Amino acid sequence: MRLLEVKSSSEFSLIQVATHNTLPYAILSHTWTDQEVTYQDLISSAGKSKSGYEKIKFCGEQATRDGLQYFWVDTCCIDKSNSTELSTAINSIFRWYQNAKKCYVYLTDVSAPSHDGDVQPSQSTWEAAFRDSKWFTRGWTLQELIAPAIVEFFSKEHTRLGDKKSLEKAIQEITQIPIQALQGNPFSDFSIAERKKWAAQRQTTEEEDLVYCLLGLCEVSMPPIYGEGREKALFRLTDEVDKRSRMPILQKKPFSTVPFDKDPDFVGRQDILEALELQFSRRESHQRVVLVGLGGVGKSQIAIEFSHRLMSQDPQTWVFWVHASTAERFEQGYKAIATVLELPGWNDPKTDILSLVWRWLSDIRSGHWFLILDNADDTNVFSSMPDKELEHRSRPLSGYIPQTITGSVLLTTRDRRAALWLSTGYASAIAVDLMTRKDAEQLLFTKIPEGISSATERAELVRELDYLPLAITQAAAYISARVTRITVPRYLALYRNDEVSQSRLLDEESGDLRRDPGVSNSVIRTWQISFDQIKDKWSSAANLLSLIAMLDRQGIPDFLLHAIYPNDLDLEAALNPLEEFSLISVERGSTRFEIHRLVQLATRKWLERYQELEQWQGMAVKVVSNAFPNGDYKNWETCDALWPHAQEVLRSKFVSDTSSLAKAALLYHMGWYSWMQGRYMLASTQSQECLSIRERVLQGNDVEIFHSVGLLGLVLQYQGKYNKAETITRRALAGHKIALGAEHPSTLTSMANLASTFWNQGRWKEAEDLEVQVMETRKRVLGQEHPDTLTSMANLASTYRNQGRWTEAKELQVTELEICSRVLGQEHPDTLTSMANLALIWKGNGQDIDALKLMKHCVKVQARILGANHPYTLSSSTTLLGWETENLEVSTSTNKE
Repeated sequence: MRLLEVKSSSEFSLIQVATHNTLPYAILSHTWTDQEVTYQDLISSAGKSKSGYEKIKFCGEQATRDGLQYFWVDTCCIDKSNSTELSTAINSIFRWYQNAKKCYVYLTDVSAPSHDGDVQPSQSTWEAAFRDSKWFTRGWTLQELIAPAIVEFFSKEHTRLGDKKSLEKAIQEITQIPIQALQGNPFSDFSIAERKKWAAQRQTTEEEDLVYCLLGLCEVSMPPIYGEGREKALFRLTDEVDKRSRMPILQKKPFSTVPFDKDPDFVGRQDILEALELQFSRRESHQRVVLVGLGGVGKSQIAIEFSHRLMSQDPQTWVFWVHASTAERFEQGYKAIATVLELPGWNDPKTDILSLVWRWLSDIRSGHWFLILDNADDTNVFSSMPDKELEHRSRPLSGYIPQTITGSVLLTTRDRRAALWLSTGYASAIAVDLMTRKDAEQLLFTKIPEGISSATERAELVRELDYLPLAITQAAAYISARVTRITVPRYLALYRNDEVSQSRLLDEESGDLRRDPGVSNSVIRTWQISFDQIKDKWSSAANLLSLIAMLDRQGIPDFLLHAIYPNDLDLEAALNPLEEFSLISVERGSTRFEIHRLVQLATRKWLERYQELEQWQGMAVKVVSNAFPNGDYKNWETCDALWPHAQEVLRSKFVSDTSSLAKAALLYHMGWYSWMQGRYMLASTQSQECLSIRERVLQGNDVEIFHSVGLLGLVLQYQGKYNKAETITRRALAGHKIALGAEHPSTLTSMANLASTFWNQGRWKEAEDLEVQVMETRKRVLGQEHPDTLTSMANLASTYRNQGRWTEAKELQVTELEICSRVLGQEHPDTLTSMANLALIWKGNGQDIDALKLMKHCVKVQARILGANHPYTLSSSTTLLGWETENLEVSTSTNKE
C-alpha cells in the first residue's frame, strides 16, 4: 500500500507501507473524470496541470487540519498498469477505507460556498444538489460510504456539509441502505442478497466492477478478470460466498496449537504478563501487541506462559501458534491451523491455504481466537509482494492476518519496527529487557541440580552473564550435563579465563525442548542470525556494529561514530537498525551509546568467522587515534570520554604498519594526557611504547620519532630522572632542528624542555641562557601572548627566583600571570602554576601574608580542577602546610615571650 505524506501546504510525496494499519491516514472518496492524476503522473511530477490535482491537494490540506500527516487517493496511490497490484488493491480497498481515520467525500457537483465557516444556514441551497449527486450512483462509492467509521462530505468549494452521522437520514433516503448498516453493524446482520441489493441501482464504467465492488461487502476475495463480463464475475462471486458459507463454524471445542507445555518453573516477568492481560482483556475489539527485545531475552517463553494462562482463563478462545521467521514457516503454520480445524480443502494440494485460513479468521462466527506469531524478526517476510511464480499468494503475508474484532495477535520479534509493519505502531510494543537480579538467580536455581552451588555463587554467575535468560539456561545445561565434574565456581573459572573461553562456552549448543527446534540454543549463534540479517539489509549498520564492538561497551560518544559516517542522516540510518534490534541502546539523557557485553563478544566472534576481525580492530584504533586529542587542558573532557575506548582498542594485536602507527599516535596523545594528569609512570610506559613502534616502522629521521623522544624526555624529567631526561631531550632537540628548523615550535619546545632539565639539576646559568633564547624567539615567532611564550616567561621567572633575584622574578611573573589569566582563564592549570610560582616569589621577597593568601586560593582551585592527588596540587599543598606550620611556630614563640 502506498500513502501520500504531507511535506508542506502544497507538497506531498509517495511512501510505501506494508499494511493499511501501519500509519494513521485519511482517505478520499470521489467520482472520476478524464483529468485524474495517475500514479505515473505523480512520480514524474506531470500531474499538477490536471484538474484532478485539486482533489489531491484538498485531501492533503484537510488531513493536515485534522492532524493527519498521511492520506490516500485511489487515482495516484495505485499503479493500475501493474495487474498484480491492481488485483491486490481491488481485494484490499474495502479494508483500506475501513481502517482510515477519516474519509473525505469530495462532491464536485455540489456547490456550497462557505460563510464564515458556517454552512448550516444555507443547507437548503445545497441539499437538493447533494441528493442528486452522481457520487450516490457509482458502484465503488458504496463501500466507501459503508466501510469507514467517519465519513465527511465536502462541496466543490471545500466546504464541510456534514458527516455520515449528521446526514444519516438523508443518506438513508437516497441510498435505501438501512440505518444500522450506515452505523457500522456487523455484516452478519444483513443477508448477502440484501447487500447485493444496495448496489442494484448503481453504475460502473467497467461492467465487471459492479461485481468487484461487492467483494468487501460480501467478505470474500477473488482475482478480477476484466473482459469476463458481469454474469461470469457474479457467478464467481456467488461461488466464493457459497464456499465461505459452507465453512465449518465452531464444530470443535476451541483448543491451543502452542507446541510447548506450560513451564512449571517459569520465573518472573509478572509486569509484562500483567500488561498483556490488560491489553487483551478488551474482547470487543481487535488487539495487537508486540514483544520486542534482544535475542535470547525470553520473549517466546513469555508468549508460551501467557498462552497457557489465556486458555486456562478463557477456554472458549482458540489459541494458534505460528513460527514466523520465514514465509515458508508462516505458511506451514497456517497449514497446521487449517489441518486442526479441518477446513474444506485443507488436504487438497490445489487449495489456497493462506486464503482459506484468512477467511476463517475473518469470520466472526468462528468465535474468539488468539494468534501468536513467534520470531517475526524479518519485516520483509510480511511486507514484500509475492514472486510471480507463487500463484497461491496474491498479496503480502501481512494481508493474511485479519483484524477481526473477535481475534487478537501477539508477536515476538527482535526488530522493533515490526510494531509499525504488523501492529498499530510503537505504542503497541512491550520491551522485554534483561531479567532482574532476583529473577535471574531463581532461574539458574531451577535449572541446575540441587546441592552444587550456593546462593552467592549463583548470584556471581548470573551477574557475569549479564542476567540474560538464554545465557543462564545455556550455562545451566552445560553444568547439568557435566555435574560430576563441573560446578558453578568451576564454570565461572572457565568462563573468566579469557575471551576465547567465553566464546566457546556461549557457542555451546544444548537441547532445550522449550525453544523452537529451528532456532539455535547458543547465545552466540542466536545473535549471529540477527547480525547476518542486518548485514544483508543494512550494510552500513553492520559496519557500525563492527566498529562499536571494538570499543569499550559503555559510554560510546556519537562523535566517535561520526568518524565513519560524518553525515548525521547517514549515521542515523546506520544506528536505527541496531537500536530496533536492541543490539545497542542510548544512555539515558545523553548522546552516548552502549552495547550489551555478550552482544559485543558475539559480534567479535561473528567478525572472526568472516575473517574481518583484524580489519575492524585496525579501523577502531585508527578512529580512536584520530579522535583522541593532545593532553592540553582544553581537551581533558574529550580525553576522559575516550580513555576507556582507547584502552580497549589497544588490547588488540596489530600486524600492519598502518594500524601500528595509529596505535603509536594514540599512545602519544594518551601519554601526553597522562603526563598532564600527573600520572608519570603510566605516561612513561605509553611514551616508551609509542617511541618503540615509531622507531621500528618509520625512517630514522622521521619527525614523529623526535616528537616521541621529546615527550619521553619530558616525562623522565618529571620522574626526577634528570640525567636520562637530558640525554633524551638533547636527542629530540637535535632531531627537531634537522627535520624542522631552529625556530619551529617543536624545536623551541625541545629547547625549553632541555632548559627545564638544567633548572632541575641546579644549572641556573645554562638554564637561564637557554630560557632567554627560547622566550625571545617565541615572542618573535609565536607572539607575546601565545601559551608557549607564557610558559617560557614563567620558567625564566622561576630561574630568577631560585637565584634569589626577587625583583626580576616578581616583575616577570606578575606580567606572565596577568596575561595567562586573560588569555587562558583564571582556572587553567598553567595559570594556577603561575599563581603558585608568584606566591613563592612573594614569600621569598618577605611578603608572607600575600603569599599565604595566594597559595591558599591556588590550592583550593587546583584541588577542584586537577584533583587533590595531582602532583601540582600536592606540591602546592605541601608548601602551604609548611608556611602555615611556620606561622604557627612563630605565633607560639611570640606568645611565650
